[in-house]
Amino acid sequence: MIKPTSKASLKQTCLFMANLDVEKAEKMYDFLIKGMDGIPAVEPASKSFLQNFGEQATGVFGWLRENKDMLEEGVDFVRGIIASRKGGKVPPATPLPPING
Repeated sequence: MIKPTSKASLKQTCLFMANLDVEKAEKMYDFLIKGMDGIPAVEPASKSFLQNFGEQATGVFGWLRENKDMLEEGVDFVRGIIASRKGGKVPPATPLPPING
């Protein structure tokens, strides 16, 4: 299966598929490249580990900020379960907000 990410990688793939026969590879490349006007000449630069890590961390912290209320309710629920198993008083459940706000 051919998945070209650049013209350079497509040329390399065609050369390998043609068993290093340059003439066959050129014909195959010309046939395959027709209609692929937007393909870049070389591979796009890949992101560094720190850039990828930073983007992932930003996404996780953003999700935590957006779902803070839900997470706090979950923690309170677990605390209630633990307190009831130890024989302590169970804190009263907070009522749910109305659906139609």
